[in-house]
Amino acid sequence: MKLQFLGTGAADWPNPGPKVGTGRRFCSQCLNGRVLLDCGPMALDAMDEFRLDPTALSDVVISHPHGDHYDFPVIAAIAARRDPTAEPLVLHLNAAAAKALSKQQPAIPDNLHLAPFVPGDVFTCGDLQFHALPANHRLERAGELAAHFYIESAQQETLFYALDGAWLLKDTWGFLKTKRLDLIIWELTCGDKDDWRVFEHCNLAMLKIMTKVFRNYGLLKPDTQMFCSHLARTLCPDQAIFAPYLAEHGYVLAWDGMCVDTGK
Repeated sequence: MKLQFLGTGAADWPNPGPKVGTGRRFCSQCLNGRVLLDCGPMALDAMDEFRLDPTALSDVVISHPHGDHYDFPVIAAIAARRDPTAEPLVLHLNAAAAKALSKQQPAIPDNLHLAPFVPGDVFTCGDLQFHALPANHRLERAGELAAHFYIESAQQETLFYALDGAWLLKDTWGFLKTKRLDLIIWELTCGDKDDWRVFEHCNLAMLKIMTKVFRNYGLLKPDTQMFCSHLARTLCPDQAIFAPYLAEHGYVLAWDGMCVDTGK
């Protein structure tokens, strides 16, 4: 599996424009060069800077419709940049948000196909299978639900994507407890601080407890890679300071532009 981090910041990061430098854009990832996982208002600049070809994309998957993870005009702009002869770009979006979008004007362009889902659903993006799992993260609009994803490749490689959310919900644990994970993307909005945002986000103490439970119940392999993303600018130290500290606890602090290739 190939994983590219296009953005690793929480919602308090300012837009850096075309070059991210030592900052962070809002969270967005690309899987196997084909699937864009979350797409906020900074995603186009990230795609340009890190040379991600819009025509290579087949799907955009949105974990939840908060503004730092979901920006429909940017998604439409990505679709517009694609080869006109390419298949429509598929947008997987929470069902309530998709219903609201379908009522808006202008109409959804022909080169963009809307695929609603809710936690509990299973859908495919090319050779990747997504299980949408309920996430412990509040959304403001009625009916909208946040999701984590358990993702499995054709080579049976597994990724657990856990942005955004605090403690895992019981139903999500019930699904995961029989799985073995190759990759995990944890959110670390609160860094190592005890901040009020732990009621819908994570700090390091919470990650360490959940990781220990994962390990005790056999979810982690000897070579499981665990990445931390979604860092709040006001709560987390700079990369040079925080990365070595997290490494001592078994986590890799992701950065914008970081690429991971497991070779499978």
